[in-house]
Amino acid sequence: MTDPLHQMNISYVATEDRLLLRASTRGGDEYRIWLTRRFCSLLSGIVQTQMEKFGGAPVLAASNEARQLFKQGAMEKKFAAENNTNFPLGPSGILAHRINSKINEDGTLALQLLPGSGEGITLNLNQTLLYMFYNLLAQGMEQAEWHLGQANPDAKVH
Repeated sequence: MTDPLHQMNISYVATEDRLLLRASTRGGDEYRIWLTRRFCSLLSGIVQTQMEKFGGAPVLAASNEARQLFKQGAMEKKFAAENNTNFPLGPSGILAHRINSKINEDGTLALQLLPGSGEGITLNLNQTLLYMFYNLLAQGMEQAEWHLGQANPDAKVH
């Protein structure tokens, strides 16, 4: 993903028994990534570990940027798909199979979600976006009723 991130959404699709991550860019690209129960368990652990490196969920939730996003209703907004005209991973998306993560020079987390083979997506998440992504993932897993549990039950602050 080369354009700046515009919006992310994670929803449970019962007929697939999977979560669908949709990420759009300001340029109108939409990336769709299917997440299995097992993948979500692994991804959640990675995201929680990274949040702990930044002080944990309570610290990230207390940031001015996070509070402002919650005040603006960032977690309640519907995914605006009408402007998305290009699907670099195809209109059906990909099934996530591998995760790579690293900290970029600017301190953001580069979270790479990849299929078994081929191209995937790299999300560059600052501390606030990391926290918001975790909340989206946690809400999706809760909606799916997978009962995967959280390594840190206090991590979900909002």
